[in-house]
Amino acid sequence: MAPYLPLYVTRSDGKLEVLTKSRKKELNAPSDDQLNNKPDAKGNVDYFKEVEVGDAKEVDWRRKLGGMLIREIGGQGNAGGNYILAALPENYRLFDRVTVKSGGSETADAYLYGHPQGRKKRYRSPGDFFPHLLWLATDEHGDTENCSCKFCAPDDIQVFEKPDKVRPPEPVKKEQSPVKKDGAPPKPPTTGTKPLVVAPGRSNSQDANASGARAPSKLPSTGAAIPSAIARQTAPQQLVPTQLAPAKCFEQDQDAQYNKYIFRPGELVWFNRGNAWGLSIILKRTLTRDVHNNDGARYLVQPISHPFHNPPTRIIESEDGLRPWLAWSPPLPTHQGLAAPGLTYNSIDWKSVCSGRYGQGDAEVDGSIFAAKAVDDSFTLFEQLANNTVTTGERLYNGIYLGGEKIWTGEPVRLRKDPGQDIMVVRSIVERLKPGSTSTASASVFLVGDVYRFGTSQLQPGLEPPDNRHLPLRLRQDLEYRNRATIQTRRTLSFWKIIQAQTAVSITDVKGRWYESSTLLPILKGTLEYSKEFQRGEVGDVGGFLNARGDCNTRDAAVPYRMGTRVVERLEAFGKSIPAGTKISKGLDGPPEDQIFPSQAELATAATAGAVGTGVGGGEQGGGGGGPMQGVEEEVVVVGGKKAEGVSDGDIAQFMDLDRMEEGYEQQYVEAGGQY
Repeated sequence: MAPYLPLYVTRSDGKLEVLTKSRKKELNAPSDDQLNNKPDAKGNVDYFKEVEVGDAKEVDWRRKLGGMLIREIGGQGNAGGNYILAALPENYRLFDRVTVKSGGSETADAYLYGHPQGRKKRYRSPGDFFPHLLWLATDEHGDTENCSCKFCAPDDIQVFEKPDKVRPPEPVKKEQSPVKKDGAPPKPPTTGTKPLVVAPGRSNSQDANASGARAPSKLPSTGAAIPSAIARQTAPQQLVPTQLAPAKCFEQDQDAQYNKYIFRPGELVWFNRGNAWGLSIILKRTLTRDVHNNDGARYLVQPISHPFHNPPTRIIESEDGLRPWLAWSPPLPTHQGLAAPGLTYNSIDWKSVCSGRYGQGDAEVDGSIFAAKAVDDSFTLFEQLANNTVTTGERLYNGIYLGGEKIWTGEPVRLRKDPGQDIMVVRSIVERLKPGSTSTASASVFLVGDVYRFGTSQLQPGLEPPDNRHLPLRLRQDLEYRNRATIQTRRTLSFWKIIQAQTAVSITDVKGRWYESSTLLPILKGTLEYSKEFQRGEVGDVGGFLNARGDCNTRDAAVPYRMGTRVVERLEAFGKSIPAGTKISKGLDGPPEDQIFPSQAELATAATAGAVGTGVGGGEQGGGGGGPMQGVEEEVVVVGGKKAEGVSDGDIAQFMDLDRMEEGYEQQYVEAGGQY
């Protein structure tokens, strides 16, 4: 069976909260009493619970809505295919009403909340909601009088109107071709234009798993449509934010959502080994729910090492057990003989290291350090969108693995610009060949997008946080979270101000991914300390706690950062530091087995097999006394002037260049006028 193609509805009227008749704010969701799952005196249970994105019922709703929508407005050219809404319209959420009679079975009926008239206006089925969805997808002016759903056009209003004032409802005009599958996706709607339903061209990850599916006649573009991306930045530009293009695959859409996942498959990360921290690649991820009904994420990681030892994979049950690669600096090698300049993972004689010819040390730790530095120096472009090498000499891509991190179009990245908090919202990832050349080895790679600078101002009467609808969702939600703390306590509000539109920067000018301060700072600082600071309105930017790509390989400020080594496939960047046959999950864009985690029994078997004859940890081959921080007590240490949970005092010399990090914080503190 052919896979489902995603449809994107680019407009929504959904509200997370509404005003009641008494002008009080109310969540547009079941009430607290309705969410209470405690049994009554007779043992009966009747409560509501939110249906998770990706749950079978939520997916079923989106499949049915996508099918109805494509049949209604897709035309003959789209008949016969499988379609699914990529997501419910923004701020619409599905809840199950769970009822359990005493001693009986459980039943669950779904309700869709989000209608702007409040929690009482909820939809009971995909067919119930479809007239409203059709209006969102096709109405030119967003006029609710054109909506035929039971809430926007209730029967009782129509019956009791006077005959002379009754007018027939205006038919919803169909677009000739509102669904686009091939070529460049249409621009998102602006005021006065008709919104579109977008079915983007298939991504490489989808094509790889299509079984007999129709291939698009053209590769989709990012909408950049540039004869020369670099030349465009020299033309006069008005500082008008560029419209965001919709996600082009499910995994990109997942990573565009706020507070869902911090880490991504294929990324280089630090992981908690129990009494120490090591380096690994993320292979898989999935969402979980704990005993307290809180959402969380779990990850499958493969530790990296020297070529003659592959530690078994590990499951990390919480994001507290991981850190971004750029959160810490790698230590010096444990073998003094490996501290000589110019050595790389591929140039080192690892057999000699394991036999003790380089002195005492831990070969596994040193292997992971040199492998991580090699990954940091690499980049991989993925999901090609357009090939214009004949006309402009350029190719466009949907994403790039830059050093240890995975970056998509449509999301922010940190830039190497003063005063240090500038970001770019990436619109295009461009590879440009040299004139007359077909070699990618000499090609330049750059990002095109809008540059923003973080600002703070005193709250004045009548001044509200600016409308940031042009920013990606993660930026907006993080900003709202931070402003909730500062407005109440310090009477200040923060904002992102556009300072350059549609400009281009080389990947050498990119520090790395942008992370939400509201989600990563509690992990880096510890929940308790972060909560105290939040109550005081001290919500800084997490970028000040992160290094930049290239820092571990370029220590001298006079030496320019290099673009690095291009590798075609991501796993090539890790080389022999991971086992042969290692696979990175494609997540929702891959086959079902990509979502399956190994059992604890399978992990235990692999761990036993991996421990035989390696000598790592026991000092048999490296001549050392075990892992880098084995046997030390779990405590907290100061990281950049702040405490971070889960790191021991013994970790400092081995896994963080603390002096260098503190020096960077002091410099940023001065540049920011005494504020982080």
